[in-house]
Amino acid sequence: MIFKTWKTPEEASKDFLENEKQFHLGQIPTEQSSPITKNLSFVAQKSTEAGVINIFDADKYIAPKAAEAFKTKEFKKMIKCMKKAVDNKKKIVFSSVGASGRMAVQLDSGWREFWQNLGLKLPMRAKEFLEIADVTDSFITGGDRALIRSVENYEDYMTFGARQVDEANIGKGDVLVGLAECGLSASINGSVLEGIEKGCTTFYIYCNPKEILCKLLDRCRVVFEEEKIIKIPLFVGNMAVAGSTRMQVPTVELLTVGAALEVVANQWLEENLTEQELVAIAPRALKLGKYAKEFDKIEKQFRKPKTLKGLVDFVDLETDTYKKGGLITYAADFCQVDILTDTTERQPTFTLPPYKKIDVDTTNISWAFCKNPLYPSEVTWQHVFRRPIKGLEWTKQDYIDMKADQDIINQPPLVSGSEVQKYYIGNETDKSRFSRKPNVLVMVDVNGQLGHKAFEWFAEQSKNFDRAVLVRMGKIYKGRLWKDEIKIPVKVPETCTNILTHVTVKLCFNMLSTCSMAKMGRIWGNWMIQVLPTNKKLFDRSTRIIANIAGISYEKANLEMFKTFYARQPKDEYKESYVVETLKRLGHDPKDALL
Repeated sequence: MIFKTWKTPEEASKDFLENEKQFHLGQIPTEQSSPITKNLSFVAQKSTEAGVINIFDADKYIAPKAAEAFKTKEFKKMIKCMKKAVDNKKKIVFSSVGASGRMAVQLDSGWREFWQNLGLKLPMRAKEFLEIADVTDSFITGGDRALIRSVENYEDYMTFGARQVDEANIGKGDVLVGLAECGLSASINGSVLEGIEKGCTTFYIYCNPKEILCKLLDRCRVVFEEEKIIKIPLFVGNMAVAGSTRMQVPTVELLTVGAALEVVANQWLEENLTEQELVAIAPRALKLGKYAKEFDKIEKQFRKPKTLKGLVDFVDLETDTYKKGGLITYAADFCQVDILTDTTERQPTFTLPPYKKIDVDTTNISWAFCKNPLYPSEVTWQHVFRRPIKGLEWTKQDYIDMKADQDIINQPPLVSGSEVQKYYIGNETDKSRFSRKPNVLVMVDVNGQLGHKAFEWFAEQSKNFDRAVLVRMGKIYKGRLWKDEIKIPVKVPETCTNILTHVTVKLCFNMLSTCSMAKMGRIWGNWMIQVLPTNKKLFDRSTRIIANIAGISYEKANLEMFKTFYARQPKDEYKESYVVETLKRLGHDPKDALL
C-alpha cells in the first residue's frame, strides 16, 4: 500500500497535503456529487425500481455528447487515420487505465473477434482477415492482470504509461488512442506524450472540461499544450456515484470509439469485397450518426414495465444474496468480458474482496465471479483477449529508472503474464463458489446465443448451488428455457462487432452492482463510502467523502483518514472500508443513514 514508508500518519498526511497537490481533485466535475443522484442510496433503499431509474437518469448526456462528437473534424480524422492504418496493416493501439482500460481491452477483443470469425464466412480470404484482426492492440495500466484485479498506485506515474507505449513497439503510421478516463490518470497522459515521441498519430479522449484540467493539473496541461495530440472531448457530466468513473465515462467511450471501429470495418469491406461477398457479411455497421440515436432508444427501453421488472428482480436477487452473506457466480460466453469488467471494478469501488487465484486459500472470496460454461480457463483467456496475454515483466531496476515510490520498488506487485492464468474463469468446478450459503449460479444469455453445450454445463453445475437462475437479456425468444428465469427484454440493433449489445450489457451490470450496493448501505447518498484507496487519487477521494459527510475541513479529514489507514493490519483490508471506519470514529455511522 502507498504511504506506509512514512513512520506516522501525521507525517504521511503532511506529505500528501503539501507535496501531492496534483491529486487534490475536488474541483474536478467527475469527482463531485451529481445533483441527479444525490439521494441515490435513500431512493434505492425505499424502492428498487426508483433506484434503477435514478441510476439510468445519470446517463442522459451520453447520447447527445456522442452525437456532438461524431460531427467534429477531430473524430472524423480519427476514423480516417484508423482506416489508413487498416489499409497499410499498421497498428491501432488503445491505451487506458481502470474501467476505461478494461474497455480498451474489450474494443481490441471485439475487433479481433469480428475479423477472426469473418474467415468462416469467406474462407478464401481468411488469411487476409486474420492480418486485419491483428491491426488493433491494447494495453491497460498495470498489464492484463488489471482486467480482473486493480493494480495499486500504477496510474499515478506518467513514466509507467510511457514505458508501456515503448514496449508496444509502435511508431510512424500507427495510431494510438488514449482513453483518458477523466484526464486524471497520469499513466495515460504519459502514454500519449510518448506516442507523439514515437511518431504515432495520437488521439486523446477526455471526459472533463479542458479548462479545469489545465488550470489544476500539470500532467494534463502538458498534454493539451502538445499540439500534435488530437483531442476529443466527451464530458458527460458528474458520475452517478461521485467519482466512480466505471459508470458514464467508459460507456460514452465504448459507444463512440466502438462506433468508429465499426465504421472503419464497413469502409474496408465495401472497398475490398465483391457485391456477392458483401451479401454474405451480416450484420454490418450503422451510419455513424445512428449510434447515438440507438443508444437513446436503449435507455428508454429500460423504463418499460417488462424490462424494468426484470432489472428490479435482478437487483433484488443480488441484494438478497449478499445481505445473507452469500455468493453469486455468473456464467457467460458472449458477454463474459463485460461481466468480468463490472465484477472486477466492484473491488476498489466498494471495498469488496478481489477475484481469488486458484492456488490461494482465503476466506476473502469475491462476492461475484464470472465463469465461461464452454471452455477451460486456458482456452477462455484466449477468447477474452484474442491475442497473447500481456504482463509487465519489469525488474526492480526498471521501477527505479521510472522513479516509482519506494514501496513499489521494495515489493513490486505480481503483474506478469503468468499471473493472469492463475485465475480460473473457465468451466472447471470451483468449490469456493459454493463454500458459503446462500450461493447462486446465474447464467446470462444475451440474444438467445447460448447453445446446447452451455445449458448442459449449467444444468450439471446447478446441482452444486442453492439456486440456479437464467437471466435472459436483449432479444428474448418465446418459451421457457429454465425453471427460474429473469427476463430483461431490450431491442438492440445487431452490428458487426455488436458494440451496442456490449453497451447494453455494460449499462445493465453497472446499474446492477451500483443499485445493490446502494440498497445495502455501501453508498451514502451518492458517495462511495466503501472506496478502497489503492492510489493517490482514491486517497484524495476518500478524504473528500469524509470531509463532506462529517462536515470537517479537508486537512482534518485527511489526517483522520491516515490515522485509520496506519492502524489497519493488512489482513483486515476488506473487513471494513477506511472511510467508514473513520466516519464511525468521528460519530457518523452509515447505518444511521439507512431507511
